[in-house]
Amino acid sequence: MTTRLYLRAVTVSDSAPSPDDIAVERFFVNASDPTEVWVETEAHTSPDPGKAGSFTLSQNMGLGFRTIQGTVERKIQK
Repeated sequence: MTTRLYLRAVTVSDSAPSPDDIAVERFFVNASDPTEVWVETEAHTSPDPGKAGSFTLSQNMGLGFRTIQGTVERKIQK
C-alpha cells in the first residue's frame, strides 16, 4: 500500500541518508498557491500528522538532493 504524506516546512539536502530515514519512491512539488509538497512511500510506518520526518529518495537521481525533511501535514493511504 502506498502512503502519500503532505509536508510543510520542507528542506532538501544532499546529506548522507540516515538509517532512521523513511525511503520514498516519489517526491512532488505542486507550484500552486499555496505550494504543496508531498512524498509517497511503500514503507509500513510513517510519521503521523504534526510530527516531523526525514525521508530519503530510494534512488539517487542526480537532482542535487536526496534527503527531504519536513512536518507531516496530512496523510493519505492510496
